[in-house]
Amino acid sequence: MGGIQQNGAMEYLLLTDRSNIYYPAHELGTLEPHMPRPKEFNPDDAIEKAMQVFWHKGYEATSMEDLLSAMDLNRGSLYDTFGDKRTLFLKVIDRYCTTFAGPKFSLLDQPGPALPTLRHFINGMIEGGLADPQRRGCLIANTVMELSPHENEIAGTLRQAIHRIEETFFKVLTRAKEQGELTQDKDPRALARFLTTMMQGIIVMIKAGASAEVVKQTAETALSILG
Repeated sequence: MGGIQQNGAMEYLLLTDRSNIYYPAHELGTLEPHMPRPKEFNPDDAIEKAMQVFWHKGYEATSMEDLLSAMDLNRGSLYDTFGDKRTLFLKVIDRYCTTFAGPKFSLLDQPGPALPTLRHFINGMIEGGLADPQRRGCLIANTVMELSPHENEIAGTLRQAIHRIEETFFKVLTRAKEQGELTQDKDPRALARFLTTMMQGIIVMIKAGASAEVVKQTAETALSILG
């Protein structure tokens, strides 16, 4: 807060996110000293903007200045609302899993034949990855390769996310076996782990610039294990 002279009277400036509010000096005493200042941004929108930055640049390459600019916040508001960079990133991972990846995997819960639904889902994920002009890949897979060896807290969150993917595959493969779409010698758990690993590899191929033909051929060969 600072004082300025306007029209012969002293006015005081209160700083807010990206805006300034002037109060006449005689009104300053009417302001509640402990009244919390209302947030002038939508936290969900801010997290979404942070997610796009981390997804594009990676964790280590993203600076606080990058985040402040993208989220349109000052440093104090960012720390007060989201914590430090690591804490913010954990919130971003949670948002990615619940609002981006989660709805896509829920498509596997559709009733009816399970294996065609599974193949359609995997092919759709591949098409989406190939259609991304930036080929950003998957935020989970990207972060596993970047941070898992030396960021234990983040690595634990990522393991949980990957486990949820495996469980989703296991559920649909179990249904496929119950409906007679898989032969009795097929193990849904082993297949779920295989598909989870295969998808992570496919994502890396896409991010590395592999051609669509090579990526799709690789996926088709992998899916042939389903029979």
